[in-house]
Amino acid sequence: MMKRTFIPKLDDFLGGGIPEGSSVLFCANPGVECEAFGYQTLQSRLEEGDQGFIFTNVAEPSSIIYEFDKLGWDLETNVENENAFFVDGSSYFIGAPVTGKYGVEDYTQIEEVVFKAIADVPNGVGIINNLSTLIDYLGDEKTIEIIKNWNESAKEKNTILLYIFTQWDYEKDVIKKIKESMDCLIYLSTIEERVIIGQGFMVTGASWTTPSSNMVLFNVIHPGGVKIFIPKILVTGPYNAGKSSFVRSIAPDSVSVDRMALGQVPTTIAMDIGHMEHKGFVADVFGTPGQERFDLILDILAKEAVGAFILVDSTAPKTFARAKEMIKRCKTEAIPKVIVANKQDMTGALSTDQIRDVMKLDQTIPIIPVSIIQNEGIEEAVDGLLEMLYR
Repeated sequence: MMKRTFIPKLDDFLGGGIPEGSSVLFCANPGVECEAFGYQTLQSRLEEGDQGFIFTNVAEPSSIIYEFDKLGWDLETNVENENAFFVDGSSYFIGAPVTGKYGVEDYTQIEEVVFKAIADVPNGVGIINNLSTLIDYLGDEKTIEIIKNWNESAKEKNTILLYIFTQWDYEKDVIKKIKESMDCLIYLSTIEERVIIGQGFMVTGASWTTPSSNMVLFNVIHPGGVKIFIPKILVTGPYNAGKSSFVRSIAPDSVSVDRMALGQVPTTIAMDIGHMEHKGFVADVFGTPGQERFDLILDILAKEAVGAFILVDSTAPKTFARAKEMIKRCKTEAIPKVIVANKQDMTGALSTDQIRDVMKLDQTIPIIPVSIIQNEGIEEAVDGLLEMLYR
């Protein structure tokens, strides 16, 4: 039976989730927020009625409960209701009271204590946090031996084991053996150019499927957990196509810089800036003015955009040539884009087929009929672009 993690895109990459009894290694570069992947998977399974445990040797149970709370999840109630428990391998060693269901006072006890925890959550989930600390205390060979024994026990109990591993400068052979003992490896790293620009994950192997090899940017949101992060989505198009209204629809807290043109009609003269959250995705959204005299702003905002919405006024085919010019100017030919055909509620609006014919666009570019004023088609447009970005 497959168990979903409910982490955006991860279940898709894994072919639907994690099979019962599997071992998964979240292998992270130092500084990457890897714990959230294990915590979010456990939280999701608890919500589905499973049981679980967290073996911790990096923080006291109270600290992890606090971390869950910051992410918006109530682990404490699940512990009180005995749906989840801790194997406390941290408190004793820092002189604090041991508060988990099981406690560790000597690292020679760890193997047997975790065996008990696995037996207590058949068909459930266990988190081992952090594998690096085990290596530091027990040594390379002993840790690898214990991992193999735990994985065998978990398979017998149909328990999923999630290992959090911060990959410090261990011997390559040690890391290789650890990875080979797992059913699935998920690699988490920083994404760097001149500076670190984000965090990403990719599934580099799974015994039950051939995963996607895409690297996906992510952020850990408090509250909210792991979200897929899109650094820049561009919203552009000719004057009066509805760009600012579209940005406000997908990013309600967006900010616009406006002025009164000719004392009557408000028009954006700088840009719209917003932050979008949609179905596990978060994105920074930038809207541009439509007039030609502001094309320099369009040139600047278009840099590093990873996707674009091109707004057109379905009732004004004379503006379509300007829309195509803007597509070329902001170099969106090479990135995923959706044509948002606004004002479909108005008399004289062209159909999507007519718009495609007038603009001479091939079938690979989606054209989504939208009425922003009636809040129709907006979600379909967002879904269309996100699907193109992470197929």
